[in-house]
Amino acid sequence: MHHPAGYSKDWQNAKRLFALRVAQNPLETQCPRYTTTSDTYAHGLYQDVVDHHDVERFLHGADCYSVPQGRWATPNASTTPETLVNSIFNIIRSIVGRFINPKDPGVEREVVNTFYAPRCSGTDSRGYRACPTLLVRAAGPSFALPPPLNPQGPSPFDLGFSNMATYFSIKPESEVPSEKEIVDEMESYAHQIFRDQPNRAHVRSLAFTENHARLVHFDRAGSQITPPIDIHKHPGTIIRLIAGLSSTNERIMGLDDSVQWTIIAGRKTSGSVTTTSPSGEPKTYPIVERIPTARDSIRGRATTCWRVQDPESGEEYVVKDSWRPNDRSPESELLEVVKGIPGVVEMISSESYRGEVKDMRCPSTIGQYHNRIATRVATKSYGPPIHRFTSVVQLLCAIRDAIGGHQRLVGDDIRILHRDISHNNILLGQPGAGVGSQGVLIDLDMAFRAPDANSTVTADHDTGTRLFQSHSVLMSAYLKKRSPAHDYLDDLESFFYLLAYIFLSYLPDGTPLPSGNEGPSIVWGWAEESASAARENKCLLFGAGPGASRALRLVEDAWGPACGALFDEFRWWVLEKRDEKDELLGGYPSERVVNPLKSFHSHRDEHYAQVLNFFDEAIEAVQGSASTPTSIDDESLSTSNPGSGIDASSPTIPSIPTPPTALAPCRRSARIRDLRLAKGEPSPIPTQPSKTSIRIEPEQPTTQLRRSARLQKRRLEDEHQLDASPPKAKRIKKGLRVATRAR
Repeated sequence: MHHPAGYSKDWQNAKRLFALRVAQNPLETQCPRYTTTSDTYAHGLYQDVVDHHDVERFLHGADCYSVPQGRWATPNASTTPETLVNSIFNIIRSIVGRFINPKDPGVEREVVNTFYAPRCSGTDSRGYRACPTLLVRAAGPSFALPPPLNPQGPSPFDLGFSNMATYFSIKPESEVPSEKEIVDEMESYAHQIFRDQPNRAHVRSLAFTENHARLVHFDRAGSQITPPIDIHKHPGTIIRLIAGLSSTNERIMGLDDSVQWTIIAGRKTSGSVTTTSPSGEPKTYPIVERIPTARDSIRGRATTCWRVQDPESGEEYVVKDSWRPNDRSPESELLEVVKGIPGVVEMISSESYRGEVKDMRCPSTIGQYHNRIATRVATKSYGPPIHRFTSVVQLLCAIRDAIGGHQRLVGDDIRILHRDISHNNILLGQPGAGVGSQGVLIDLDMAFRAPDANSTVTADHDTGTRLFQSHSVLMSAYLKKRSPAHDYLDDLESFFYLLAYIFLSYLPDGTPLPSGNEGPSIVWGWAEESASAARENKCLLFGAGPGASRALRLVEDAWGPACGALFDEFRWWVLEKRDEKDELLGGYPSERVVNPLKSFHSHRDEHYAQVLNFFDEAIEAVQGSASTPTSIDDESLSTSNPGSGIDASSPTIPSIPTPPTALAPCRRSARIRDLRLAKGEPSPIPTQPSKTSIRIEPEQPTTQLRRSARLQKRRLEDEHQLDASPPKAKRIKKGLRVATRAR
């Protein structure tokens, strides 16, 4: 069940919907969440960690193992859980104490029993124990004490997921859960380790009973689990597994040791990343900060970004780590093509292959999961994400320049389609950035480069960020192979949702609105997991219905008439272009028409000119209004946020030259409208045309009066449309009937 737009959700649920990114490749959705290894896999792991002769000597001298009986000192099934936990604890502690001998200063491994710890007896958000029953606490270059509750004071605890090497689940044989239940419980803890240890490549743990153990492995392709291992018949295997999972060698334990920190009193005081320099040689860069990203699941790209500084030149770069699907070309290939394009991120170096998931997994399971490859790119450093703007002009200039960069990407000489326009993929420009670079488009992981002018890629609802996906992309969830191509107009529609998201979720000074407010409650409806629900909620923004009027009112009230006019112009433009595409596609795909949109796409530069002109007019109106309530004074712009990249005293941004001819008026699809009304579906299309054409004015100063008059005219048209009676339903082509029925 989904909630209609306007429903105020719980904040945590809203955050979950907003952070949700559907699977990044259709293959991944077809793969199981976990795989089961061969019986022999676990016995071959960590052979180099512990020598065979050392294993034999340990077994003959350990109190926790009986050589004559050939078994560990575990109790029978009738004992209490406490007794079982203590026996496994003694075994693990004996193995770690014998085989793990840290030699480097500050490196430690300690087995901890939390069975008696009051703070660990509660449950987490998934209903599991707040922390594992047994774990190995770690100290070293990649570990730190958990953050304090009070930033000014010490942490009340010295145990957390930020300093956990591995962990163990203990269950009696009579209560052993299913394979899936074991993976689910262990995943709850692995998720938090990945979150708090950003250079973690994989997490491994053991699930014990009094007679068996199972190794559970997590990486960016999902997870795998071994069949039960008889701990009494294979004591050497258990010793090697525990020693490997607790190793002082961070690479063996699953950490990327090219990222390191200096630890003082248990805290990370500074760090460094070693990667390829612009000259092609390895170079170590001090970490300035870790840049927050929206990735919040184990399986996926797991993008992690570090802002670093060149120790010689002092110039800052951003190092981006991610795990790309092995069937997708590395982002670095596209970034190499777009070097020097204003409004698009610029790469300085890359490492396209840093390891694969398949090298961490059981060979017998290859093909049962979607293999991923670790990659790293270093780019020039820009400002924060666009949703951290501090003024109206800064925001509008940033979106305008990102659209300009997008136009250059889709040009005939490059032919790159971004496909993932979102609030995290546009950055504010560097301080002092000129026109064209005040907003920067980043993250080409999902981008498609057409090998020739006629190449296309089908719209896919499994690609991109749900909140900003276009109507056509969302419809692909139902049209499947009948979906039209994802084109530049879909990305321009995503730019509109980005603008609408900010207008409805923030104040003009950059302050986010409470989630229960009317504007944010509208926005969260666009992030519904169901493509149908997200599409229906977005449709309420368009046309002349009460939802569209409400959204426009909210924008005008908070942001003023200039931004209200921009919002209104842009949404009508999106609706008109979307409708014209539908009209041309008809029963697409059609054997009679190879490319029904070819003529329409030939007006690409005019389409961009129209959208960019909307922004130019709004920027000019805001800059020219001395009394606007959304402006920020020059002093606050120059001192409160030096990274804003906006000079309040800069001259008015000129409009781009007007194309020699404008597009013909767009005819609205009466057939689509009539069918929707007949079906009782909220129609985003007015019952009669309210705009005759997109006006492209000659280059001239834009006054607030002219824009206000235009807005008033639009309102009158909207009110008239609300009173109009719906026409009778008409027959439509088969292709469109499929599109409207798939709800």
